[in-house]
Amino acid sequence: MGNMRLGGMAIRYSQFVPKLYNYCLSLGFEPGRVMPSRAFCSDENQGYPVILLTRHFGTFPFDHGVVGGRVATDRHGPYAHHGEDLVIVQASHVGYVPEQRRFGVYQRQRTAHNEFGACCGKLSGVLDWYEREYSHACNDVQLGSIDGTPAVFIDNALLDSHRAEGLFLHLERLIDVAEPTPLQVMSTSKAFKASPWLQAALGDFDWGGVRQPIGRRLDAAMFFFHRQPVPGAEGPDLLEEAIAPAIPSLVTSANPMLDAARYHTQIEFDRTYRTLQREPAFEGKNLLFVSGLNVDVSPRQGLLFPLTKFVPWAAYARLRDGRDFLLESTANDHEIEFDAAIRTMSNEEGVELPAL
Repeated sequence: MGNMRLGGMAIRYSQFVPKLYNYCLSLGFEPGRVMPSRAFCSDENQGYPVILLTRHFGTFPFDHGVVGGRVATDRHGPYAHHGEDLVIVQASHVGYVPEQRRFGVYQRQRTAHNEFGACCGKLSGVLDWYEREYSHACNDVQLGSIDGTPAVFIDNALLDSHRAEGLFLHLERLIDVAEPTPLQVMSTSKAFKASPWLQAALGDFDWGGVRQPIGRRLDAAMFFFHRQPVPGAEGPDLLEEAIAPAIPSLVTSANPMLDAARYHTQIEFDRTYRTLQREPAFEGKNLLFVSGLNVDVSPRQGLLFPLTKFVPWAAYARLRDGRDFLLESTANDHEIEFDAAIRTMSNEEGVELPAL
């Protein structure tokens, strides 16, 4: 996920939004004329950041996002007509349960039994199919030996290169290309001499032991996916298409949902930044675009809202005087007093995120 780290970077929304407002003023934005916009997922736990944006900027923010936190770049023109000083906040999001140090889930307090559900549900829905394919492959590729020769046993379905979609193995990394003929042909699989690359990658694996599935040893360098994004009511799934290059790394990650959210944040900033540079509707206006990750910590007993934290990634400013510049995220070593307007939230014991 590049340099997007959580440790030392996460800041509560109760601190982030007033800092953002003050930074806008330092750029020459005029109080009372700043029009905020948010590109968040439609999940209800994204409402708390919206409340804080409304409170500090004095108006309900323009809706610049679609499900999953993707920026609706076709709304730039209409948005530009809503204010003279413009600030867009984009964030993908991920749930977090501090008691379990677990990313990707969030407690839905309005359900019958306060169940924990996927968060972000959209990213989870996209990853589900790929995770199932990966799980099958972890079992359908097995390791062992034949007559003392390290061997990899591969299900025939994974050897079918004519499939329309699925997980496809980088066979040249698993099978010794110098000896591609199967060592053994079975009813539903074939065994091949393991490649030197695979033997080196698996280190001290005991090839002479009991034959066993490769399991999580099947890493992202050993396979790729092929699948057409699933069409929906609004056409092909653009979020699935966007994260497709990273999916092998995501399904093998210890925190798939976290890594999916921060990867999506990174590519959304890059994509949106380029559209903002070229949008004529922003001529003569001040514009600040801030991108990061919302970490949704389920509200504790008696609290109405999540303890949402913002992890900054990057920002882009395009100002009325002709200046434009990028801001890259750096470690935040400063603290400020919590916002008195949300004192109940601020006085709660802090939740530290792991440095991933």
